[in-house]
Amino acid sequence: MRPACSLSIVSFAALVLGDSHYFFSGFFAGSTIVGVEFDDATSTLSLVNNITTKATSGSKWIAIDERKRNVYVGTTGYVQSYAVTANMSLEYVSQITLSASCQNANYLTAASTSPYTVFAAAYSTGCPAQAIAVDDSGALQSSVADLTYSNSSGVHGLDLSSDNGFVYSADDMGNAVWVHSYDSTSQTAEEIQYLAAPSGANPRHLAAHPDGQWVYVVYEEANSLAVYKRDNATGLLTDMNTTYSLLPSGYTNTSNYWADEAKFSIPVFNSSTASPKYLITGTRSRSTSSPGYISAFALDASTGAITEQLFITPSTASGGSANAVSPAPFSEEYFAITDSGSNFVEMWRIADDATSAAAVAHLGLSAGPANVVWVS
Repeated sequence: MRPACSLSIVSFAALVLGDSHYFFSGFFAGSTIVGVEFDDATSTLSLVNNITTKATSGSKWIAIDERKRNVYVGTTGYVQSYAVTANMSLEYVSQITLSASCQNANYLTAASTSPYTVFAAAYSTGCPAQAIAVDDSGALQSSVADLTYSNSSGVHGLDLSSDNGFVYSADDMGNAVWVHSYDSTSQTAEEIQYLAAPSGANPRHLAAHPDGQWVYVVYEEANSLAVYKRDNATGLLTDMNTTYSLLPSGYTNTSNYWADEAKFSIPVFNSSTASPKYLITGTRSRSTSSPGYISAFALDASTGAITEQLFITPSTASGGSANAVSPAPFSEEYFAITDSGSNFVEMWRIADDATSAAAVAHLGLSAGPANVVWVS
């Protein structure tokens, strides 16, 4: 019998979905990745797979390829690839060994078009990010290019332009944003821009809008979301000196929080637009006795510009090391969120009037989950 737990916090108007959906979640420690099913008709989460991996020191970040065939795992000393099997499990295929001074594999993202290059960042001082080639099946083959930064840099997050020709890096330790071009034919990377962030900002993660005009950057220490304008031709960014707080109005104890993540909602396949409706963020509390915060922003359907910050609402626990949001592919109103402080994963839903969001399902886990990737 599969364990399941449902948590209903707020009532929503009926949404006709009636299907089950599946995601993987990694953990900060141990060798397990779990497979979880969400039933949108009953609003329940069920643990369906405990998968033992070769990532013995935890899967600090996992990513899935565009074709949903491979899951990539960042673990101490390695970036690994696993094939998604027919029974929704994972089968180890290959790994890339990291250099002795850059062991802390941290963030991964994969190109959305052929040749489906994987980009990996090690969160350690002075470490480059790597462009990693994959074979026809999507398995990792070899590191083909370095994306270099300064000696004081420590990059924590990456994202790609929609054409995969530019890589955007959030430099948490170096307090900056970097832009690199990447040529998939010659497999070469070139630094084209360095932008110092405001004092005390510390960029952690970022999100490049698929329409290409904007990059949104999470300032971890400042607990805010910053707006950068993007030139579609050159890939270069302009800091618009516009930020949105990721904490409620009037907060003075901002040092008790650290902003975490920003992800775009995913337009469903039969949507009238290919542009995301929302940008969703998560902010962690540094104390397990206080909640973190979730916020969402409405986006212009044509340009991707923020039109309104819709709400800031407490998460159900602190978030721990990860209040990582992962928008669902079946509805833009749903997203998963991990909480490594209290060892659970939840499904949340944005209300029909988009003025609030709340957890609709909760699943307790045996360890602290890092992030989630959706298969279906």
